Amino acid sequence: MGSDGRKEIPGVKDEELAAVASLILKLPNVRAVPADRFVQAVRALVERRAQDGWPEEADEDLTVFVLVGYPRRIGEACGGTPFADPVAQGTRLLGRLFFSGPDASHGQFIELPTSANEILEWLDDRGLGSCAIVTVYRNAMEMIIRKAGMASLARSEKIRDREPGATVGELIAALTHYHQRYVLTPSGCPDGVWEPKSADKYIPGPRPERSIQADLERALNFWFRGVVRAECEDTTNIGRIDVRLMKKGAKGGLAYWVILELKVIKSFAHAAPDSVPSKIEESKNVEAITKGVKQAGAYRENRIAEHGMLEVYDLRKDKTEDLRLRDAVGEALQMFAPAPQIHVWAVFGRAADARDAGFTGA
Repeated sequence: MGSDGRKEIPGVKDEELAAVASLILKLPNVRAVPADRFVQAVRALVERRAQDGWPEEADEDLTVFVLVGYPRRIGEACGGTPFADPVAQGTRLLGRLFFSGPDASHGQFIELPTSANEILEWLDDRGLGSCAIVTVYRNAMEMIIRKAGMASLARSEKIRDREPGATVGELIAALTHYHQRYVLTPSGCPDGVWEPKSADKYIPGPRPERSIQADLERALNFWFRGVVRAECEDTTNIGRIDVRLMKKGAKGGLAYWVILELKVIKSFAHAAPDSVPSKIEESKNVEAITKGVKQAGAYRENRIAEHGMLEVYDLRKDKTEDLRLRDAVGEALQMFAPAPQIHVWAVFGRAADARDAGFTGA
């Protein structure tokens, strides 16, 4: 059984520390790049408004948020009005265009200057076409996210009118959403998962596991903000946890909820485009899964977490063999009670292969 290693602080009560620690769930993820931090903040703001029934909102359907380096300067040039703390102030969102920084907590807004179909061109004409843009549609309960501006891949996310819960079912929904929207095929897949121009040959990138790890941290914080905190690279005395999920503890403060270990199995080793890749034997992939089971189980016990899970991203060209059924994996699972859950996520080097396997990406 692990220890949390706490030491008493003279003059500070445990309850006070717990109350302060609980606030971390609501704080911006300062480790995220500005565009990701901005998108997370906009989603939190919009979903909070949706969950409250859109109080004091206008009849308009649309609102637009733009991440800019100097919100005041940009806003004043467009005849803007300052805003601050829109949640606390109840600032009307719909029918407006907001210029803000990464936390969407202050800046300037103007009334929407044009129609939904022309708003991107309007921004581009003012030199803002490369900024992160989030377009919100109330009637469709949908957000369109362009993290790198007009030229970037537009991603659609549903606006949820209920707060996500810290449940295993919600986590599986988040992992499934991440898999189908972000790693299923090379389109939109994190850089480093596939070797550029060689994905159709199933040649992985140099560090696919690390690429997925960083992107999954972003995705889980985007899904659970305010309820669960995802963090990578938690060092223990028996190794390093890939992703830890923290939630509010029963007595306040933060408690370990789920330990996620990540493994990638593949058909080939990484190779440059003009090189012949070496094949990865099944035994190596089984060894990776077995190691992941032991890590997830041991880290869960070490951190006294509720759940340990192993997420296996399957980059193999031939995915017919379920390696979870191998004896070595079964023996590793028997070492722990409860045994870690294993989820296998199929990742394809060609969109056609994903379709043939029955995936729609929905």
